Amino acid sequence: MKTLEAVGQDTQSIQIMFGRNQTSCIPRNNGIDLYVKIPTLGEDSRERLITQPGSVYQKLGFHLVETEDRLAGVLVKEAQFPLEKITYQVYLDFLELTKDWNLFRVWHYVPFINDETSALENYKSFCKARSLAFEAFYGEDFNIELPAASAVGINDNNLVMYFIAGKEKGTHLENPEQVSAFHYPKQYGPRSPSFARGTVINQDGKQVGYLSGTASIKSHQSVMLMDVADQLYTTVDNMSLVFEGMGLVFERQSYGNIMPDPAKYNRTFKVYIRHAEDANRVRELFPQAILATEEDHIIYLHSDICRSELDIEIEAIIEEK
Repeated sequence: MKTLEAVGQDTQSIQIMFGRNQTSCIPRNNGIDLYVKIPTLGEDSRERLITQPGSVYQKLGFHLVETEDRLAGVLVKEAQFPLEKITYQVYLDFLELTKDWNLFRVWHYVPFINDETSALENYKSFCKARSLAFEAFYGEDFNIELPAASAVGINDNNLVMYFIAGKEKGTHLENPEQVSAFHYPKQYGPRSPSFARGTVINQDGKQVGYLSGTASIKSHQSVMLMDVADQLYTTVDNMSLVFEGMGLVFERQSYGNIMPDPAKYNRTFKVYIRHAEDANRVRELFPQAILATEEDHIIYLHSDICRSELDIEIEAIIEEK
């Protein structure tokens, strides 16, 4: 696919808007709006994936914005259960679509994620298909291709996916205190989840870090299950380990609030909370844990987490100013 020239092109954006009554993808004259049926638990309900001069088009079921050095896209696919068949085909199409680009970050909202179909949890069915598609496309060593990603629940009969990719090569990172998700033991499903803990890129001389969905997991085990606050602090600890690997922080402390400096970085966080009754507590503690400022963008969402025993998951995009 030819490189597009930015000169003379209209600015296009992809916006994701949560708290909607239904899930749908709406092409606009100036970009794409994705409406997501995931309830919000805070004031912020919108994120912007890309805003650059470029073109909007559709291919292989995806609504896309292509710029001179970025490809971003959105897919809403009616679910068929078990999820393995449609996920496998969607992913083969996705990998074909992005084969000339480098994947930075992929988001998934998996319908009824913790429910079972044919004795297999929907999340595990999704993970099996995604892994098989990566293997079919890239071969047995596909793990080196895996970008940052997340998969949380949506109580809607649609599989939702969106992504951002670019021309430059990103660096995919792991957490030294966690087993890589793609090496999880078989107890977590027939195929391991296919993602890196984070991806960092250098964009016009500035760093951009994409943190995958992060939870209260050490090694490969869920921990601190008795209290959502303890899960939150363990999650923040894991976040800081990945940020350190990205080169976005230069010192940490055990259970410390060592986060990328808000004076140096624009920081966007999405916090997924399983139980709505935990929202007030999380909204009180999380800003304290990350030393939040008024410039930070934090979205709180009511969503099931990929592991049924976990109550919170957090992701982030950190952009050097």
